[in-house]
Amino acid sequence: MTRPKSHSNGARNGVGYGRALGSVPEVVAALSKADLGEAWRFWAGENAGKIPGTLKKLRQDVGGWMGESSRVLDRVESLRRGESAVHDMLLAAPHFELTVGEIVASNDLAHLSSYDLEACLELLRRRALVQECASRRVSSDGVRSLAICQDLGNTLLGERRARRRGIFDALTLRGHLDRMYDDPERAARTPPARVRELYKLYSNEASCVSRVDRLPEGLQDLIRKVVMEFGGILPKGFFDRMETELPHWNGLRWGKILEESLVGTLENLELGRYGIGHSGEALIVFNEVTLSWLKRVAVPGDPDAPHVTASMGVDLVANVTRFLAFIVDHNVRFTAKGEIFKTTGKRILKDLIPDPGREVEREDVLKFIYSFARYEELIEPTGMRTFALTPEGRCWDERSLDDKLQALFDFIIEEPTSERDTYHQVRLRHILVSMTKRIDPGVWYDLMYLPFLARNNYLCRLDELGVEDHFAGSEAPRSKTGEDLQRLSWSLVRWLRQRVHLLGLVDLGYDGSGHPVAMRLTPTGARLLGVVDPDRSSGGSGNLVVTPDFEVVLFPSDDDASLIHDLDRFCERDGKGDLKHFKITSGSLYRALVDGMSLSRMIETLEWNSQVPVPQNVLYSIRDWANQAGLVRVTPDLIVHGGDEQFMKKFVQDPGVRGYVLKVLDGQRVQLRGGVSPARMRVLLRELSYLVELG
Repeated sequence: MTRPKSHSNGARNGVGYGRALGSVPEVVAALSKADLGEAWRFWAGENAGKIPGTLKKLRQDVGGWMGESSRVLDRVESLRRGESAVHDMLLAAPHFELTVGEIVASNDLAHLSSYDLEACLELLRRRALVQECASRRVSSDGVRSLAICQDLGNTLLGERRARRRGIFDALTLRGHLDRMYDDPERAARTPPARVRELYKLYSNEASCVSRVDRLPEGLQDLIRKVVMEFGGILPKGFFDRMETELPHWNGLRWGKILEESLVGTLENLELGRYGIGHSGEALIVFNEVTLSWLKRVAVPGDPDAPHVTASMGVDLVANVTRFLAFIVDHNVRFTAKGEIFKTTGKRILKDLIPDPGREVEREDVLKFIYSFARYEELIEPTGMRTFALTPEGRCWDERSLDDKLQALFDFIIEEPTSERDTYHQVRLRHILVSMTKRIDPGVWYDLMYLPFLARNNYLCRLDELGVEDHFAGSEAPRSKTGEDLQRLSWSLVRWLRQRVHLLGLVDLGYDGSGHPVAMRLTPTGARLLGVVDPDRSSGGSGNLVVTPDFEVVLFPSDDDASLIHDLDRFCERDGKGDLKHFKITSGSLYRALVDGMSLSRMIETLEWNSQVPVPQNVLYSIRDWANQAGLVRVTPDLIVHGGDEQFMKKFVQDPGVRGYVLKVLDGQRVQLRGGVSPARMRVLLRELSYLVELG
C-alpha cells in the first residue's frame, strides 16, 4: 500500500511525525487553511450556508461544533462505510491510536483497495476526525500512527453510551451508578455484585431522604420544590417561574453537588425524538430519590386531611342506564355530523341524576355517555336518522355493576383526548393504573403523587417501549409539537379528575380555596382494580329506611356502590349530602322493568337492606304498578302468568304471540308451546315489547 504523505505536524516536531494532540482546539489549530474549509463544511452539516471569510471564524465554528456531543455523533454516523470502519477501529483501540501497519493488516478493512483506504484516511484527517502522529507504543522513531484526539474520542464514546442506554441513565440512580462504574478503571476495582450492593444501600427511602437533608440550604430548598412542584425534573426554562431565593440558574454547580451527593444530576435532555417537547438543560432528581421524598410527604393523613371531599359513587353507571331508557322511549334524532340535537340533549339531561360533581359540566357528562354508547355499540343509527338499542344495549342493564364499571374503565383508558398527543397519554394511563393498585384504599394521597411517578416511570422506559420508533417518521419538528414534561403529568391529573373520579373509582379532596389537592381510592375502585376481593360477601347491611310515602333513605356505610346502583335502577334520586334520598314512583318502576330489572329483585333489595320491615302499602303498590305496566311471568313449564285479565286477552290475540300459544288455562294463565327454553321465550316476548321475567 502506498502510505499517505507526511503533513505539517512532522515538520514542526523534527521527527517526521508529531505527537498526538489531545484537545479539540489543538487539532483545529493544526489544520491548514484548505483543510479548515473542508472541516467547516463537514461539521456544519447539510444546511451549511456561506463559509466564513476569516481563519479565526473558521476555527471558532469548527472547534465549537466538535464540542457538541450530539453533533459529533450525528456527523460521525453520516460517514460512508469505509470511513466509518476506519474511524470505529481507531475508537476501539488503546488511546484511540493505531499504526498504519495495523490498519492495513486489519481483516475488517480487507474489502478496501489500497487507493480507497488511503482516500478514507486522508478525508478523515482533513475533517479533523483523525490526525497523523508518531506512535506512542512503538519504540523506533518514524513509525507512523493515526489517532483520534482524546477530547473527541471521549465525547463520542460518552454520547454513544448515553444513546445506547437512553434516558434511563440520566433519570435514575441505578443508571447513574452503572454509568459511573462503566469506566474500565473503576470496573476493575468494583465488581458488578458490589455495584448492586451499593445501589440497594443508596436507594432505600431513609438513605435518599437523609442525603437530600444534607444538601446546602439553598440547594436543599430548591430540590424539595423541584420534587413537589415538578416531579423531580426542572427544565431550565421553568426556573424563572419558581419562587426561590436562589438568584440565578447555576446548573453546572448544582449538578456537580447533586452527583457527588447521589441525589441527582444536570443533563442536556433532547426528547424531541420521543415526541416530547423538551430540548435543553434540566435539573434532575433521580427517580428513586423523588419516589422516597414523595412517599414521605404525599400522604396528607389526619391533620392534613382535605378541607372538602367529593365522591361520585356509581352515578355514571345509573346515568348510562337512564340514557338507554330514554333512547327506548323516544325518537332521538341526530344531526348529519352524528351528534344529538341540543334540544333533545336538554330533555335527556332532565332524566339524568342532576349532580355531576364539580369537575365536569352536565353537558359534558352527556357527551361522554353518548361517546361510550357508540363505542360500546349499545346504540345504532336507523334509516330514519334516529337511534335504536342494539342487542348489547338491551342486555346492558342485566350486566353486573362490576362488569359495567369495567366496560366504562376500559373505555376511558383508551379514550381519545383533545390533547396534542394521545399516544403518550394512553401509555401513561396504563402505568398510572398499575401504580394505583399499590396504594392503600381509603387513604388520602397528594393529587400529584401518582401522576408524577407515572410520568417518571414512563420517561425511564421510553427506549424499552420503542417510543422513538413510533415518532421516527414524523415530518413535523417533534420537539415543538409534543407535550412538554410538565404537561405530561398535568394531563394525567385532568384524566383522574374528569374521568376516573367520574366513575367513582377515586374521591377528590379540596383545600379551603376549592383547589383539588388530594385523592383516595374508593372501595369501588379497590374492588375493580383487584386491590380487595371482588367476591366478598355483600350481605344485607341494614342501612335503608323505607317510609310509607315511598321515600327510601340510605345511611352511608363502607361500600354502598352495589346498593346505590340497584336503587338508582327503580327509584328517583332526590337531594344531596351524606344521606342519600330516593323516591319510588310508578314511572321509575316502569323504567326499571323496561330495562330488565325483575320485580322480585326490587322487593328483595328493599327487604334485605332495610333496618325495619318495609311498609305493606309500599310492597302492595309496587306489585300493583307492575301489573298495571303489563308485567308477566314465564314459569319453567312455559306457562305465562299475568295479573290483569284484560291485558291477558290482548296478549293472546297479539299476532306475534298467537303462534306460540298452545291453550288458555284461565283468565290469568296461558300455556305456550314447547320446544323453546323459558329464557329464549323471555327474549322473544321482550322483542315484542312485553315486560317479562322468569320464575
